[in-house]
Amino acid sequence: MSEVSVARRYAVAMIQVSSDDNVVDQVGTDLVDFNNLLDANNGKLRHTLCTPLFSSDERTAVLDALLPKLGMHGLSVNFVKLVNAKGRLPAIGKIARAYGDLADELAGRVNVRVTTAEPMSAQIEAEVKAAMEKSTGKSVILNADVDSALIGGMVARVGGKVYDSSIRTRLESIKLSLLNAQAPGQA
Repeated sequence: MSEVSVARRYAVAMIQVSSDDNVVDQVGTDLVDFNNLLDANNGKLRHTLCTPLFSSDERTAVLDALLPKLGMHGLSVNFVKLVNAKGRLPAIGKIARAYGDLADELAGRVNVRVTTAEPMSAQIEAEVKAAMEKSTGKSVILNADVDSALIGGMVARVGGKVYDSSIRTRLESIKLSLLNAQAPGQA
């Protein structure tokens, strides 16, 4: 079974438990924060907790000392301990992402990544967000990026869909059309 499908199975189970206790967003935040902690300092803690050089008992001892200091919800603490006990701690980042996707779906939210050639003004950002909310029928979490190579326009990514209205793409399309067009008299 792939790590992605394992991550999704753990995330589905945890979303069910956390939604029963109305702590879906808290657990999601805890999982992301824990994953970020593992990556801090060049991933030294991740290496320590995920390497087979240390026994399961040694990794559990580290977690038992660390987790109470993080202020995580009890469900989150138990979940991290379970993931460790099952030898799935290396997948905690994928589990956190899958959990976040499920939490957003449950709450009717969608993440939209918008890339523009220049930073968007607050007004343009609000208009893009409103348009994407109307288009998706969901509450939009807008993530803005800047890529000057776009020249102008924007590229919006919603899940697996890409809406590309950048000038760069239009110019590439025109270029391909010109290259593929037959010259007059060549038929």
